[in-house]
Amino acid sequence: MIVIRNCRLVKELTEGFDGAVGDVYIDNNRIAAITAPGSHPTEEKTLIEIDGDGRTLIPGLCEMHAHLYGFIYNPYELQCATEGKIVFGALDFAGEYLKQGFTTIRDCGSSYNCAASVRDAIKAGIVKGPRIVSCGLIITPTETGNDTFSDLYLEADGPEEMRKACRKELQKGNDFIKLMVSGAFMNEGADPGIQVLEPEEIEAAVSAAARKGTYVCAHCHGTDSIKAAITAGVRTVEHGTFIDDEGIEMLKNNENTFLTPTGAVGLYCLDESNPDVSAELLELSREAAEIEIANINKAYHAGLKLGFGSDIDLVALRKHPGYEFIARKEYYTFDDLDILLQATKNSAEIMGFGHFLGTIKVGKLADLVLVDGNPDEDIYVMTKPPVHVIKDGEILV
Repeated sequence: MIVIRNCRLVKELTEGFDGAVGDVYIDNNRIAAITAPGSHPTEEKTLIEIDGDGRTLIPGLCEMHAHLYGFIYNPYELQCATEGKIVFGALDFAGEYLKQGFTTIRDCGSSYNCAASVRDAIKAGIVKGPRIVSCGLIITPTETGNDTFSDLYLEADGPEEMRKACRKELQKGNDFIKLMVSGAFMNEGADPGIQVLEPEEIEAAVSAAARKGTYVCAHCHGTDSIKAAITAGVRTVEHGTFIDDEGIEMLKNNENTFLTPTGAVGLYCLDESNPDVSAELLELSREAAEIEIANINKAYHAGLKLGFGSDIDLVALRKHPGYEFIARKEYYTFDDLDILLQATKNSAEIMGFGHFLGTIKVGKLADLVLVDGNPDEDIYVMTKPPVHVIKDGEILV
């Protein structure tokens, strides 16, 4: 049994205990008790004690938009990498996320099915790492710019090909489906503002996923693509760059579809000193940034439940720890507590994990992060290394 003593607790992230400071007990992989400081468990067990005095205990963080194969930024170098290099690179990437407090990662597209391979190795206890859910390859129609990330895409045109592509990725052991519903900023020659999938193609994917008890995640920058994805019944709209008032209202009135903004990749692509960003991409990012910031802030102030995703590579994650926290504070203008809720409770619920993750509650999985400071009042606390990271009741950091 593990006990974290005298830790500060965030009211909005703690269930079944009203105190501001408490002792949290972990037995096996579950939260066993939350008590007043100095209490003792009813059963005498060997205790590993962690001093939480002056520190805050929060739920394990969730990253909803990762690409674990993206340990190298250059897409052409990635296409030339061997399968072994990709898998070990993905494992390294997952390990970095864990060091920063992320115990659950949703991989939104990786080659060689590497995210699922790393997921299975972690589940089997072969290696240590975060909990991973994967989509495999991203399903896209035949479209300009696909060659930029050709190893990342599976092309499908029309409803029948779409159903087959979805079944193929799920057959490979993946957990959900990812679609390119709009163009992408990073794809050469593509137009991120246009819708590239027809409504019946999106609907075919949603239906195929639902038959296997899962959902569709939709890459959407353009206004029309966002609305088409919501109408078709996808679970998450990724990016949402050009979302308009109607799109926000559609989400507000929909209990099953959620927006996952990705602020960190926006910040990364605006960095003039960044050697990985081409002049063309920098210009496109500048043109879109002001619009995106206004739109995402409007969605936030409308009260939408937002997921927490970054869409960055390993280089950016290591160079800028807590990058998405910074982006949501500086690129967007979200409140500190809301950012923390997005990275924990909101994202766990959106991914369908709210019954066992996302808050500190007796009976839930012991995915916990102990940090110095008060992140609900100062989100920059999340840019510093955590004191401890616990996943499934095991101290991993």
